[in-house]
Amino acid sequence: MTDSANTEGLEDQGLAEYYEKRKVLYQAMTNKADNSDAVLNWYDEEADLYEAQFDKAGFEYPSAFVETTITLVKDKQAKILDVAAGSGKIGMKLRKLGYTNLDGLDGSAAMLELAKEKEIYNTYICCTVGSEKLRDIPDASYDFIFCAGGVVRGHLSLETIPTMLRAVKPNGYLYFNHSSWSAQFPEYSFEKLDRIIEILKEKGLCSSVDKEGGYLRPGEPTSLYILRRGDGDFEDQHDIP
Repeated sequence: MTDSANTEGLEDQGLAEYYEKRKVLYQAMTNKADNSDAVLNWYDEEADLYEAQFDKAGFEYPSAFVETTITLVKDKQAKILDVAAGSGKIGMKLRKLGYTNLDGLDGSAAMLELAKEKEIYNTYICCTVGSEKLRDIPDASYDFIFCAGGVVRGHLSLETIPTMLRAVKPNGYLYFNHSSWSAQFPEYSFEKLDRIIEILKEKGLCSSVDKEGGYLRPGEPTSLYILRRGDGDFEDQHDIP
């Protein structure tokens, strides 16, 4: 990640402030593996700044998520869950393309409030995601779940992959990205993620995996994963990581 970059000379003062404030977020992410109170507090406190400056910060992954959703989900009435939805940046793009059966989940109440103001989602779920099943969401509820930029140190752990997948209908998809920055930490290593996915496949909970490279921002590589839900039953599994 490059949030420690020098912001001197940046003409856009709002963007300069955003980069400076992200240094605090970056530090919190470095210090704590997942669901850090400091990380959630940052989003609650800086929601308006995030909303105003995110689109100027050069993030590339939202476009990749929109393009893949269009490719995988032809039915615009399909039930979709946006995990780590934030203020609804990707959800808004999908709604404008005609996808109207969208729900949004995020741990930050302030970020979700911004999404509510734009009337993006049908349901707004304010909760964090862990290794237990998603709160108030039955298994096999969604045709498609995506998590853009959420599976990252300080936010969602790799153990949330099975948690999200269990809420996907058989033959539906879970789409998420995993950054090279996070993978430098043992609890977020690509080897650990590969093992989790392999276990899901062995148990019939994931029938296929596609992976491709991409970038969060220029110079910040990330890997994009598409997991197709198998027809196995999560209720029968007691040793999923």
